[in-house]
Amino acid sequence: SVLLRISSTPALIVLQNKDFRLLWGARWVHEVSRRMELLVLGYLIFSLTDSAFQVGLLAVFLNGPRPALSLLAGLLADRLDRRRILVGVHFAYLGIAATLLVLLLSNAIQPWQVFIVILLQGTVKVLDDPTRRTALFDLAGERHIAHAMSLETLTNNGGKILGPLAGGLLIAGFGFIGAYSVLVTLDLASLFLMLPLKLPPQKLSSIREIAILQDLKEGIGHSFSNKMVLGVLSISLVMNALVLPIQYFIPVIATNLLMVGPALGGLLGSAEGIGTFVGALVIGVRRSFTYHGRIFVGGALIVSLGVTMVAWSPWFLISCTLLFLAGIGQSGFSTMQSTILLLSSPPAMRGRIMGSQGLVNGLGHLLGGSEIGALASAFGISLAIGLNAGVGLLLILPVIVLTPLVWRPVETFSDNDQSIDSIPAVVQDPIADSAGAES
Repeated sequence: SVLLRISSTPALIVLQNKDFRLLWGARWVHEVSRRMELLVLGYLIFSLTDSAFQVGLLAVFLNGPRPALSLLAGLLADRLDRRRILVGVHFAYLGIAATLLVLLLSNAIQPWQVFIVILLQGTVKVLDDPTRRTALFDLAGERHIAHAMSLETLTNNGGKILGPLAGGLLIAGFGFIGAYSVLVTLDLASLFLMLPLKLPPQKLSSIREIAILQDLKEGIGHSFSNKMVLGVLSISLVMNALVLPIQYFIPVIATNLLMVGPALGGLLGSAEGIGTFVGALVIGVRRSFTYHGRIFVGGALIVSLGVTMVAWSPWFLISCTLLFLAGIGQSGFSTMQSTILLLSSPPAMRGRIMGSQGLVNGLGHLLGGSEIGALASAFGISLAIGLNAGVGLLLILPVIVLTPLVWRPVETFSDNDQSIDSIPAVVQDPIADSAGAES
């Protein structure tokens, strides 16, 4: 009976789908690679320039393409074969990492080369995010989407734990070339996991049939007219502009504020991921959710408060503890961010809404990375991080008052009825269908 109860855990039910496991496994490997690369590139740029501002430019170049391309990427995720997009994306990730390894082996690496490479990676990521999250909905269905997103959060934060730890240790032991050799290997592994993936059939349109401007207008209109969606996007913009860019500045915080080397810097970078991993596990075993917005908003407030306090801590252990607690809040924020947007949107528009999420997240990081980097160079990293996170905490409060995030449950679009006025009594469950087919 114990095994039966364990196997009926909602998150484990989602994993009974073989294709969900492939997509999730590929994401696991790639997320470790991505988080490791973020730390490695931060130390690489800081070692080449000794400039916190140029470290902040990593956020600018990585997220620069997102405001311009996210809505179009979401439209493509709605209209083109998602599996082909995902396979192509992972081919591109592998090529980009291999290019930077070649530059490091040539012993002529320059900051401008790193920024161009990270710009290319950011362009590919614009297409990856809405396609992958929409594919998760395809595989999990409405009934299990919150649990699927909790597993997505686990991968994000498993990467936050393992990636920075591995990156810091590899830099300390084998230098940047050793670290990037491992990164190329990880990207190759994630590509191999993605190749056998199969997704449910979707209605496809040729490029000639797409009324691009009209479809983009519909996506933008839904983002503004649905107050639940607008609330999520507003808080996401605040968080990504003022609070979450701390991840880019871990090398600066570790070196200039806490006076520790790359190995402990990697541990500091993983602390938030450990907290988020724990929080995502708790969300993953919960049976049902009524007020998704309360978890989302509460998580955002906890992260903002934790980052504000980290900025003024000169003690390594205290900083790690605060980031761990902020990570627990991050699990609620991250899991419910995509969950609310997907549930609140009609099936034919989910890719575009994920594109809207990518737009505000990218715009936030673009503004925050440059602004925080400039403040850090002029006034120090403590003031830059602490001031921004404190302002972010205050800006979340009016969104709570003016939108229904905290006060009402999510009104759900079903796969069979694109009206939010009613929810069907029986919802098709692709997880159950897949599990029955495999057994």
